[in-house]
Amino acid sequence: MVGVFLGVTVGTSLLTNAARDGAGDRLVEYALANPERASAELNTVVKFARRYPALFGDVYAVFYATDTEEGRRAGAALREALCGVLRREVKTAECSAELKVVPGLGVDFHEGLLQLARAVGNDVKKARRDGRLTYVVATGGYKPESTFAVIAAYLAGAHGAVYIHETFKEVVELPMLPLQLRQVLARFARGEADEHDVARHLGMDIHHLEGIKLLKKTAEGYTLHDLLTTLLELQDQ
Repeated sequence: MVGVFLGVTVGTSLLTNAARDGAGDRLVEYALANPERASAELNTVVKFARRYPALFGDVYAVFYATDTEEGRRAGAALREALCGVLRREVKTAECSAELKVVPGLGVDFHEGLLQLARAVGNDVKKARRDGRLTYVVATGGYKPESTFAVIAAYLAGAHGAVYIHETFKEVVELPMLPLQLRQVLARFARGEADEHDVARHLGMDIHHLEGIKLLKKTAEGYTLHDLLTTLLELQDQ
């Protein structure tokens, strides 16, 4: 079973929503009761897990919170609630979650971004070494910071970024094209390699290549995801 790593940027929607619904300081209880209503972060993770439950048998998550009291409170509650939510929603067997308060984040813009990039990048690299699929969940938090987290994750070789679309209110995944995969994917696109070659190169089975949006299955067989085809075309220009 291939594990998944989730790097989750933390905002304050849990605090805002709990206050709106009269939950007070019972943040964990509130998040467990209705995760999709309670917070942007859990809403994204739950919808992503329901779409691809096979990827969520073994989960390790890190929540990146701002260096503020609000960030610590929200992040701590999300960390405590996550595994209970996933076990209930998609029968996750193995789950652990960690909170990292990023020094300077939300206090000193440039220092906070630097520390966030280091934290996300290092965690993605370690998760990849451990054989996990790696995603950054970037719905929560301030947009400049969450965008920078996505960039750091991309440079570290993450498999994708996950958001809740503001208009459609559904989870969307943006597959990333690790630079070291360009050659084998380009060969696949030209018909010089098949899906088994791609799977061997990545060290995972074809089912998971579909799950992380590298390949899609059609009536004629497997093709590259449309977004990856476009990225390859842009790099060739």
